[in-house]
Amino acid sequence: MQDQRSLLAQFLRFSSATVASLMVFSLYSIVDGLFVAKGVGDYAMAAVNLAVPFTNVMFSIAVTFAVGTSTILSIYLGQGNREHANRLFSQNLALLVVIGLTITALVLIFLKPFALLLGAEEETLGYTMSYLRGLAPFAICFIVSYNLEILVKTDGRPMLAILTVCIGCLTNCVLDYVAIFVLNWGAWGAAFATGLSQLLTCVIYITHFLGKHTTFHLVRFRPEGSIYRRLIPIGLADGVTELCNGVMIFLFNHVILRCIGTDGLVSYTIIAYTNTLVVNIMLGVSQGSQPLVSFQYGRKDSEKYRRLLRYGLITVAIMTAVCFAGIFLLAPQLVHIFLGSEKPLLNAASTGALRRYALSYLLVGFNILMGGFLTAVERPRSALCISMGRGLVLQAGALLLLAALWGGSSIWFAPLCSELLCFAMALILMRRFRRDTAA
Repeated sequence: MQDQRSLLAQFLRFSSATVASLMVFSLYSIVDGLFVAKGVGDYAMAAVNLAVPFTNVMFSIAVTFAVGTSTILSIYLGQGNREHANRLFSQNLALLVVIGLTITALVLIFLKPFALLLGAEEETLGYTMSYLRGLAPFAICFIVSYNLEILVKTDGRPMLAILTVCIGCLTNCVLDYVAIFVLNWGAWGAAFATGLSQLLTCVIYITHFLGKHTTFHLVRFRPEGSIYRRLIPIGLADGVTELCNGVMIFLFNHVILRCIGTDGLVSYTIIAYTNTLVVNIMLGVSQGSQPLVSFQYGRKDSEKYRRLLRYGLITVAIMTAVCFAGIFLLAPQLVHIFLGSEKPLLNAASTGALRRYALSYLLVGFNILMGGFLTAVERPRSALCISMGRGLVLQAGALLLLAALWGGSSIWFAPLCSELLCFAMALILMRRFRRDTAA
């Protein structure tokens, strides 16, 4: 009984810390959008949303390497192999620095083509380029910060992750206000403020890992390319989940501009911010439990990792009920926060769109949790099927089909259609895993 309480306490500690971290982390883009909407204008806020796929690409890279590294590190620790853990941790950090520098150079060199690719048009092109110009120099900080935020929790310091993310978010809020309302730096200032806050969180995390009170240490290493044949498939499902969010925002932006117009893009910006909060809550439960599941999987204790799955399903069910009811009932108030009351028709259209989109939240958490569990027990192909299905393939298919058949407001039901199909697929994959392990 004591062991059961201990496992539940670990689950609640890690999951709550991860949910809190991701919730605060998601406020970065929301704060940018809100301050830009109030201080610059609606189209500038839409431009910030057009740049979201760029940040999603950076987060996708970070989470792919973080989840893969975290899973293997947890398995190494379960096996008592600290030397391999230190070398993998050090190699992971060095590689991410190189990737971040490459991204910065490419975006700054091809700034205008990149903005046009994201969907910027006459009203939003200047704002989008300014925002990207302020964000790109901090690509390393975005990637390393989010990567280390996950690895700090694997190191057994979830509260440090929460504290650091909160410090970063508060810093972002203050700098956003100063940049937009005091210095009048517009969209560029909002991006630059966000980059500085990410730099601060990087410094805090790296200081922790340079200290003595850490499980993992930076050591000299000989590059081992073969480890990525194991690491990348493990982290790819979670990375694809993040990347698919960006790809779907990209697709939605283009379909909305064609079917509804620029005002529809403003509505979708509000939906995208709400969706980020909901998805990050569910990802927090999934990612928070992953190191625990991987540790028990490394010890071959099937009873405990299945119990952790049950804890996750119960938690997701509660979160789903709260999120859906809150968003459905408070949709007018959420829209008003961003748009005010000057455009009643746009407010009404945005409220209806948000409520239609919110129907997908009834299933999204269960799909994310099942994909995360399969990642933690080294079933990367099954996890990738779920992530790609719900995040891109099924949703993109539903979006394009609804746009072609009915157009207009019907496109807001695309996420619900994809989550329903993905839920059926996830149940089949989970049943297959249970059958294989029972055998």
